[in-house]
Amino acid sequence: MSSLPPKICPCQPNSAKARRYADCCQPIHADITRAERPEQLMRARYSAFCLSLSDFLIDSWDPAHCPARAELEGAGPQWLALEILDSGQDADTGMVRFHATFFEQGKFQQLQELSRFHHDGHHWRYVDGDAEWQTLTPGRNSLCPCGSGKKIKRCCTA
Repeated sequence: MSSLPPKICPCQPNSAKARRYADCCQPIHADITRAERPEQLMRARYSAFCLSLSDFLIDSWDPAHCPARAELEGAGPQWLALEILDSGQDADTGMVRFHATFFEQGKFQQLQELSRFHHDGHHWRYVDGDAEWQTLTPGRNSLCPCGSGKKIKRCCTA
């Protein structure tokens, strides 16, 4: 991770709704109780994966389901784009359905997940999710899976 935080928040860098990191996920990374809805926590978790913030990921995970710190540290995929498809909450439970696109081992891939969240009385926590993984095979003239709107030959693989 760079010692300087990014200017644009990783949770929606190529979106028309792109926000400054300081105004989006950074406040939640500093104080997890600022995530008032499961979707906010999901965005902050995605940004934490992008920025290798393993302490935040552990704090945001339900303790009964949290992996070991070693599984969260070290080199991971290059996260490229997050798209929230649906989200909601009912009292102390919530859900977020999303697609997250990443580049790993020379391939574009996508995680599709229905994530479950629980409010523990203090803040929202990620419990678990139903995940599907797929390899994307964009052609040379296809739009880049990162969401930039550029052709792949002029973007992530250039």
